[in-house]
Amino acid sequence: MRRTFKKSLAWRERAKNALVGGGQPHKQSNPPQPIMIAGAKGSHFWDADGNDYIDYLMGYGPMILGHAYPTVITAVANALEQGNVYNVGHTLEIELAEKLIEIIPSADRVAYFVGGSDATTGALKFARAYTEKDKVIRCGYHGWHDWCHSTRGHLAASAEATLSVGFNDIDALENLFKENPGEIAGLIMEPSGHDLPKENYLENVKSVVNSNDALLIFDEVKTGFRYALGGAQEYFDVTPDMSVFGKALANGFATAVVVGRQDIMDEVSDVWVAATFHGEVSLVSAAMATIAELEAKDGVEFMWKQGQKLLDGYKEITDRLGIDQARIAGIAPMPFFGLNANSDKESLFRRTFYEATLDGGLYLPEGHIWFMSMSHSDDDITKTLNVCEDALKLAKAKM
Repeated sequence: MRRTFKKSLAWRERAKNALVGGGQPHKQSNPPQPIMIAGAKGSHFWDADGNDYIDYLMGYGPMILGHAYPTVITAVANALEQGNVYNVGHTLEIELAEKLIEIIPSADRVAYFVGGSDATTGALKFARAYTEKDKVIRCGYHGWHDWCHSTRGHLAASAEATLSVGFNDIDALENLFKENPGEIAGLIMEPSGHDLPKENYLENVKSVVNSNDALLIFDEVKTGFRYALGGAQEYFDVTPDMSVFGKALANGFATAVVVGRQDIMDEVSDVWVAATFHGEVSLVSAAMATIAELEAKDGVEFMWKQGQKLLDGYKEITDRLGIDQARIAGIAPMPFFGLNANSDKESLFRRTFYEATLDGGLYLPEGHIWFMSMSHSDDDITKTLNVCEDALKLAKAKM
């Protein structure tokens, strides 16, 4: 029996009259059915119609432990009994900063922010202040602020100082420095994603950037605490000058940090990046509880194990069924399975697959990297592969 979405549709109509654009675009795009979430627990959420799903988006990455994770909720509730925002320094800020310095290779000092876009913008402000240069290079997604977007409403003058380079393209990076001699403050890049860095790529990037008196900034908003507790920089053994961490840092609470070398961070300590909710108690306590749980239960190792089961399972299924348009990428804690749609027949195949998997109780981010969590059980993995195999067979039968 196919799932129905009557209540979700009704909520969507209400959203059109209450939220700008009916809600943020990225919350409406995929999958095609009109899901409106009513609640979540662990690796599952349920929609307004009561349909249950195994979640592989996990809030676009923050839910590294799982939705409504008990130890985090308890830690936040206990901390809030003594207040939330003081705008005077508090002890929990220091405790979390000391922990981050212990586990993140590039961390000698910590600056608090709220949200990834806030933090990546702060990192570039630090870099410009330290180098006294204006231009920056980006490689990846770094938020919605003007410096990294050219969509309607952006300030063109801000974006003009931002250059872009493709991932794994060291020659293009070198050319940007040659074309802009002495003008580039730094490169901010996601160290990994759908594609993994080629051999020695990150080491070569660091050499090129630093030899041009610029700073290397790793945007670990997605990779942090997933590839390793200290992020992709720990996993790949390449230490940048500064790093940005967010999302999974606090299991759904919106804190983010910029960390960096002592000499850099001490020199820019007077740069104005202050805000009322930077270092908010609820956010900091959530981060401390999240890290403690990851350490106590070997959470990173568990996500590697579960994600690898998915990757291996998808490869076995697609090879056996002869699914040529399948795309398997990423790495175990952030795997990816997708389908090409370069023709009408492939588009029909893809649409059939995603409709069938959603109907089977899976929420698979279409076109986006997946996120594993400590709550994705063996039963979740088994069901996911079984439902996907049935969906692929159904889609193949329509070709």
